Amino acid sequence: MVNSNKSVAKEALTTAFGKVDCASLVFFRIAFGWLMAGWAWNYLTTGRVSMLYIQPEYNFTYAGFEWVKPWPGNGMYLHFLTLLVLSLAIAAGALYRVVTLLFAILFTYVFLLERTNYQNHYYLIALISWALPLLPLNRYVSVDAWWRNPKWQASNEDTFPVWVLWAVRCHVGIPYFFGGIAKLTPDWLVGQPMGLFLSTKATIPIVGDYLASKEMAIFMSLGGLLFDLLIVPALLWKKTRILAFLAAVFFHLCNSVLFDIHIFPWFMIAATPIFFEPSWVRRILSGRVIPYQAVEHVEWTPVRRVATSLAVAYLVFHCVWPLRHRLYDGETSWHERGHLFSWRMMLRAKEVGIGYAVVDPATKAVANVNHKQFMVDEQAGKFARDPQLIVQLAKYIADKFEKDTGRRPEVHAFVLASLNGRKPQFMIDPNADLAKVDIDFFGSWDWLVPLTEELKEPPWTVPVEQWREHVEMPRIEFLEQSKQ
Repeated sequence: MVNSNKSVAKEALTTAFGKVDCASLVFFRIAFGWLMAGWAWNYLTTGRVSMLYIQPEYNFTYAGFEWVKPWPGNGMYLHFLTLLVLSLAIAAGALYRVVTLLFAILFTYVFLLERTNYQNHYYLIALISWALPLLPLNRYVSVDAWWRNPKWQASNEDTFPVWVLWAVRCHVGIPYFFGGIAKLTPDWLVGQPMGLFLSTKATIPIVGDYLASKEMAIFMSLGGLLFDLLIVPALLWKKTRILAFLAAVFFHLCNSVLFDIHIFPWFMIAATPIFFEPSWVRRILSGRVIPYQAVEHVEWTPVRRVATSLAVAYLVFHCVWPLRHRLYDGETSWHERGHLFSWRMMLRAKEVGIGYAVVDPATKAVANVNHKQFMVDEQAGKFARDPQLIVQLAKYIADKFEKDTGRRPEVHAFVLASLNGRKPQFMIDPNADLAKVDIDFFGSWDWLVPLTEELKEPPWTVPVEQWREHVEMPRIEFLEQSKQ
């Protein structure tokens, strides 16, 4: 058994260090650089830098990263301008190791600044950006390669080890597969929230009525589920590869037209060919193919043992981490525990009505708080979907009150939420003092009201302003105390 294990490990090692054409990886590097340059330029020219990182009084943060704050003054503009320059340098393959490391640091900083701006593709880009400094994607068709070999003479640097190719393939494939696993929910299988998303497209000429139909919602829901689960195997299998790629292009173009998901469709279209034969770019441009080159022996050094162990641990983590939401009771899209970093894409349409009230501990006087004064509209439209962010803002309101008066107030939130077209219900116990709540990531949240409403057909369409007329109000203890 021991010899068998050693034989398997040796075979895996020699396979991992076999040589494949570098063309598809070079294409990926160039596409990544140009797409990220376009992303940075978009933020600079559309006002998103100012809107998300300069205008808001308050930025919602990730647990443990509360210390990450936007640069003062024009610092955020300089930050994004630097990201743009670094992105172009990645595309050019110039000073690659230093540039990719700086890009990873600066992009992750932006990612951590504002939690309401979380997107699954930003998470994917952050993971890839930290992998790039470890991958020698500058060996060919790059400024660095030209600097080493100005005459572009043929060399063994037009190939990469197999492990480099699969490192990129795994990063691109994981969102597809786990995005499909995440869709195995009762709501998704009956067409929600896809039906709600498509209902907003009813005004599109000619096709609007078809898009807004229940049949189309179920078709697109099941189609998206099957696409995510099957697209990677279909791309890897030569007989289905072209059809799978065309399906991927169609899928992402439809997403780009129908939904506002930034650069994600274009990024995935550019990244999907990584599953083709490594010589596909060279075959198109010159017809030349560099075949796989096996190696007979690779020494199992201590460094390679450590690196392999870390790579396996990294892969296992990213196969387990997206499933952590199953450790919590209740509907994930309601309590949001384990929702982030799990490739749970477009699984919830969550309309929320929210208001805050503070109670002065000295006088028991109650005052309403306009939470929108602390944020911009985009933040206000997103933060209330996540109970953790509701608590986070409550603590900020309490801190401001205490700073002004010297007294720590009670902070209560009235939160009515409708999930995927359900009748709205309270999401937070209005009697809970959120200023005192500690977010326990492993224990129960007694301040959170469990989801009890069933999915409705047709979906709930009553305007938020009228919700209180349809919801039974609980006893509000702090209001009763203020009247005594």
